[in-house]
Amino acid sequence: MCFPLIRALLLAVFLVGPVAGFSLGAQQPVASAQTQALPAWDVVSIKPHKPGDDDVSERFSPAMYSGRNVTFKMLISQAYGVKEWLIFGLPSWVGSQRWDIEAKVSEPDMKVMRKLSREDRRAMLNALLRDHVGLVAHKESKVQPVFEMTALPEGVKFKAVPAPSSSEGGEKPSQGSQMTVDDGLISGRGVTMTTLADTLSYRVERNIVDRTGLKSEYGYMIDLHWTPEERDKGNDNGSGTDAPPPFFEAVRKQLGLKMVPGKAEVPTIVVEHIQQPDAN
Repeated sequence: MCFPLIRALLLAVFLVGPVAGFSLGAQQPVASAQTQALPAWDVVSIKPHKPGDDDVSERFSPAMYSGRNVTFKMLISQAYGVKEWLIFGLPSWVGSQRWDIEAKVSEPDMKVMRKLSREDRRAMLNALLRDHVGLVAHKESKVQPVFEMTALPEGVKFKAVPAPSSSEGGEKPSQGSQMTVDDGLISGRGVTMTTLADTLSYRVERNIVDRTGLKSEYGYMIDLHWTPEERDKGNDNGSGTDAPPPFFEAVRKQLGLKMVPGKAEVPTIVVEHIQQPDAN
């Protein structure tokens, strides 16, 4: 994969989701109309990442972004809510060269910063990309390969979360969802099929469309283990025959789901211009 699964999913919680106002079938400029009204990054440091350190880390606070060992392809993905494999027109360095980036808002009004929406923060990343790598891009719908996630004829092998017991007032307490994602592991409670499909898509770098028709008020209990590709190809560190099965086999055997190849129109980003930053 071109980026760690767990990193991508953690950032998806913060920034990546459906692109607000995206209209399929038309090209649209990426720039946000509200960008000019947002706080501006007035201290920005961009430096090439030193070789030998493979750890990737990113941190967002109300008035700061910090990324270590990141690519500009990651930032474009986060800024526009589009997965990395749906960004087109990039020169190779955008996804391969690694950078340490820090951006700060000096003397911010913290009340304003804490009220920024997800779209506001995307727009601020958009501004950073525009100002420091000259990014020009537009949104465009494209027909792309997808997987359609369907249930096997014999049924799925996971269970719905049972309704919680009523509280003293007779009302059922609300239940949130939780999910643990690692290389070779997805485990969760209260997981919807849409969330599961989106999570699995990072493993195959292809959009997955939920066609199961399954819905549960409190979500489902999911437990999936598979052997990552590196170990599946022989680098198993001694795991031997006890290793979990490969990904698609695990999805079928452990969840009772299958992935059917198909095509669908999906939102993408097409980059028209981007230039390497000046290290500072």
